This record gives sequence, C-alpha cells and structure tokens, in this order.
Amino acid sequence: MDTRYDYQDTDQDLALSVDDVVDDIDLGEPDEPLDEAAYRLWRKAVTFGTWNPADIDLSRDREQFLSLERPLQVYLEHFCGAFYNAEENVAKVFCPWVMSVSTTWQQAYLSTQLMEEFKHTDFFARYFKEVLGIEKPTRALSNPVHESLVDRAETLLTSYRSGSDDRTLHLVEAFTHYQGIIEGVQANAGYQIFLAVFASKGMLPGLAEGFRSIQRDEGRHVGFGMQLLRHYAHQNPLYAERIRAVYNEYLPLIQVRYGVPLTVNGEVFDPPAEERGRERLMKLYERRLKDIFS
Repeated sequence: MDTRYDYQDTDQDLALSVDDVVDDIDLGEPDEPLDEAAYRLWRKAVTFGTWNPADIDLSRDREQFLSLERPLQVYLEHFCGAFYNAEENVAKVFCPWVMSVSTTWQQAYLSTQLMEEFKHTDFFARYFKEVLGIEKPTRALSNPVHESLVDRAETLLTSYRSGSDDRTLHLVEAFTHYQGIIEGVQANAGYQIFLAVFASKGMLPGLAEGFRSIQRDEGRHVGFGMQLLRHYAHQNPLYAERIRAVYNEYLPLIQVRYGVPLTVNGEVFDPPAEERGRERLMKLYERRLKDIFS
C-alpha cells in the first residue's frame, strides 16, 4: 500500500503523516535476493518514474512566495538551495555507483537513479528561476555530508578499475554515505519539514507536487540502498562494522543542518518552530540502522 502523504490534500491526518510519510521506502523482505530487488525496482522505475518536471504548475507558488513573511522567504530559499545543490552534486558524480555493482539488473536499476537525480535537479532549477526569481542558489542550509561525496566517487572508481580486494568494502561505504545517510536520513527529514512548515498549511502546491514525485523516486533509491547494505552486513561482519562506523562518522555532520539561525545581510532569522529538524534526523537515523540490522 502506498502510504505517502498527498502534500496537496490538507484534510489528511497530519499528526500521523508528518512523521510517518518519509519512512515509506520501497524496501523488500529481508530474505529478498539482491538481484530480485534490483529487477523489481527497475520495473517500478520504468513504469512510475516518468513524471516530467516541466509539467508542474508553479504559478501559485510564485504568488505565495511573494506574500510570505521575510523569515519564511529566507528559510525557503535556504531549504530549497540545500536540495538543489544536493541533487546537482550527486547527479554529476553518481556513475561510479552504477559501474561498481556486479550484475546487469543492479546496474539497470541504478541507471534509473542517475537519470532521476538529473530530473530532480531540473525541477529545482525551474523552481529557483520561476518561483524564487534567481538562476541558482546563492545560499543554502549546511550540508557537510556532501563535501566528501566526490572523494567517495573517486575511491569507488579507482577500486573498480583496479579490481582491488577492497572493492566490495568501498561499495558498502559509498551506499552507506549516499543512499543510507544523505537520502535515507537528510532528504527524508526534509520532506517531513516541508510538510510541517508549508504543505500542511496549503502553501506552495507546485513544490508539494514536485516533492511528491521526488519522494516516490527516492523511496526506491533508499529501498535498494537498504537492501544492498543489509545483504552485505549479514554476509560479512567486517561490512556490518564499517556500515556502523560510517553512520557514526557522519552523525555530527548531519546534526548541523537544522535548528540553526540563518544570517542574510547581517540580519538573523530563526528557523520555523515547526522544523524540529534535529529530532526528525535522529528518528530517521535510528530507523535506517534498524532497516539494515534488524
């Protein structure tokens, strides 16, 4: 059953949906073979991943953005800037993830993720230009977890080319870093925050529609990532130990993303009270570890 919150239907039970919507990842049964999971998600991606960012009407968002109070305008620009930067950054470096898995259907599925990262970038590029009135982000929420993603991609590519004995270990580290933490924790917390701050009040319907489609895509991304990580975690204690170590390494970095005052031209703006970003991050952090090790 698809339990994702319809961001445009504000009659739903928000008390349930705000905290539960983002845990709807497309995760199979614990004993599902990895190749079967990849093929299942490949078929879903080619069937359901066909939404077009150019089809989303952003006209009401522009009107509503201009009517927002200044603190919410500032927050929305930083919030969307973080998503734009993250989508664009990973789209440019994701090819080693596709190349480093070992079978046709795993590569086939991950090729759809590569395309979807560019599609998400396309959506946020439109949003900045047509709603926020600027070509690209000039400010964004903090995202230090992304700063080492290029190094992660280069390590993956080097181990792929050399055929080193550490190739699987580097693959596990890369999936933990991106699908496990950046998408599985940070991005999912962002969906909750958008719903709590904006969509639950009937605001920004175009962004709501975009997030609805992005969330469906990333539910597959995180689902496959969790499937791969628990496959290797149960195969070798070394991989399980490394997964936990990467989560622990990045925990302090994800905690600086939310709950931080924003300064623009010397003026300081507190984040919205509804954000509760660190609380949401920690719940998702624990949930992802449970997905892998339970």
